[in-house]
This record gives sequence, C-alpha cells and structure tokens, in this order.
Amino acid sequence: MHNRKTLSRFFTASLLSLAFSVQAAEMASIPRGPGSAADAASAYVDDAMITTMVKAALIEDKQVQSLKISVTTEKGVVKLSGTVPNADAGKRVLQLVARVQGVKDVKSELQLDRESAG
Repeated sequence: MHNRKTLSRFFTASLLSLAFSVQAAEMASIPRGPGSAADAASAYVDDAMITTMVKAALIEDKQVQSLKISVTTEKGVVKLSGTVPNADAGKRVLQLVARVQGVKDVKSELQLDRESAG
C-alpha cells in the first residue's frame, strides 16, 4: 500500500512537472496578443494542468481513488463522466474537483453504478 501511495505521488509530481515545462516552453516561443496562438496554447496547457490536478486529487482521496472517472477540461470547465457507487461518492468527487485551482465550473455526467446500488 505504501508503494502505491509513493508511486501515485511520483506520477502526479511527474505529470505536474511536465505540464509546467510544456507551459514554459510554449510561453517563451509564441508571440503574445489577444486571439494569438499563444493564448490558445496557454489555454490548452492550462486545461491540461487542471485535468492533471483533478486526476491527482481523485487519486489521492481514499474515498474515491478506486472509482473509474474520466476527466476532461475545456477553458477551465471540468467535465466528469463515469460511475459512482452512491450519491455520497458523487458528492465527494464534485467537492474535490471544485477545490482544484483554476476550475471555473464542473459539469457532471456521473451515473450511479446499478450493480452497487442494488
């Protein structure tokens, strides 16, 4: 169990490091200005960073780490899909996601797992 937690933290740190590196490279190499490619690249990198941080938050939480939840982000809006065993687990997922820095809104397509419910 300790190895899984250590591996999880290493994976999360690696993804965050990669996302920061990509963002720094993009910002340094693309001209700035409203509607520029730099703005589009920045939004993409920011969305990738938010997705990574959301996934890390879900992995780190013992109550939801084993759930199969898909995460996508567009312009700061996080979309969740997958199944949860009960409404409390769904609420927990939404709370965790809402706390992540940069999340502007959360759109949930989470569904109750029929096998767990009944």
